[in-house]
Amino acid sequence: MKSSFLEKLLERAPRVGSVELQTHLGRLAEEKGFLETLFNTLQEGVTVVDGQGRIVYWNRAAERLIGLPSGLEPGSWSLGRTLRGVDWKGLLQTGQASSGSLEVNYPDFRILQYALVPLEQAGRSGGMHVAVFHDATRERTEAISAVETGRAEALTLLAAEVAHEIGNPLNSLHLHLQIMEKDLREIPGTSAERVRASLEVCRSEISRLDGLIARFLRALRPQVVEKQPESAERVLDEGLAPLRAEMQDRKILLEKEVERGIGPVPMDRERIQQAVYNLGRNAMQAAGEQGIVRVGLRREGDFAVWEFKDNGPGIRPEHLPHLGQAFYSTRHGGTGLGLMIVQRIAREHGGDLQLQSVPGKGTTASLRLPFSERRVHLLEEKASGVEA
Repeated sequence: MKSSFLEKLLERAPRVGSVELQTHLGRLAEEKGFLETLFNTLQEGVTVVDGQGRIVYWNRAAERLIGLPSGLEPGSWSLGRTLRGVDWKGLLQTGQASSGSLEVNYPDFRILQYALVPLEQAGRSGGMHVAVFHDATRERTEAISAVETGRAEALTLLAAEVAHEIGNPLNSLHLHLQIMEKDLREIPGTSAERVRASLEVCRSEISRLDGLIARFLRALRPQVVEKQPESAERVLDEGLAPLRAEMQDRKILLEKEVERGIGPVPMDRERIQQAVYNLGRNAMQAAGEQGIVRVGLRREGDFAVWEFKDNGPGIRPEHLPHLGQAFYSTRHGGTGLGLMIVQRIAREHGGDLQLQSVPGKGTTASLRLPFSERRVHLLEEKASGVEA
């Protein structure tokens, strides 16, 4: 069994002079400093743990990835205190290498891949292991985004086929309505006028269906996002405008709170109006008759945030991760396409959609879009208003 450099130096210590001993110790300190510097430049989090899972050594990346507190003493913190959901003690007791993945929510949400390997020291492990952590959040997010893109493309093809099949009979109905209207001109009397009025209603409804199909296809078809600086408050009002009559009819109270001085936000105005409309409609449907919908607009760091709160029944935690998937909805008769479209619009703008819900108390949906440049965040007074 070969001795280490330090062991050899200690054996020779009585036979070497003070100058030579100082030179060897200086060399050892330089090598240790170099290795520590190299260790701390790694992007992967590296920890050394004992048989009980206590962390005895770690690098800076480990502090960042798994949220180790500052000023930590070696051996005073275990993996299980920060990374829950994995039986670390059980894995360590096997003395074998293992790997897996887990989610952490502190200090930030991350998906981590880990590898746990026994640490051999002079031919024996002594229960010591090296745990290496890799941040796989970006890779997993990109994979999920690719899957969602594939679903959207499949839905686009399906929507095109459905629109084609619906469009043919609509065109036929429109043609026959024109023929009936022409024939009615030859029939005098009030009865013909009543029928003519009904025909006009039918024609109007056919036009409305044509418009709905066109909007549905436009929402799913890939589009080039052309961003222009726009007023976030004006887009909010324009997106909510089509919902106001229905809210009043259902006696839903709409409360609006807008932070002053937000400034223009780069966006495709029509697309963000569509996102605001979908989120407002979801909140209205969740609130129900005589419910309350609270709409807010504020600045949050480098993001403009449109927030929609309802006092509806809320969503159970197990359903939240699936919201935004096509044809997945907690509402009877819902399709889930509205949130899917909003998520897609948010990603196209470099933003995101965040959902929070408490069963029995309601749901909050936040659409976040980045500003084009960093600006100093000034605390402004808020203008509050209540609309019936």
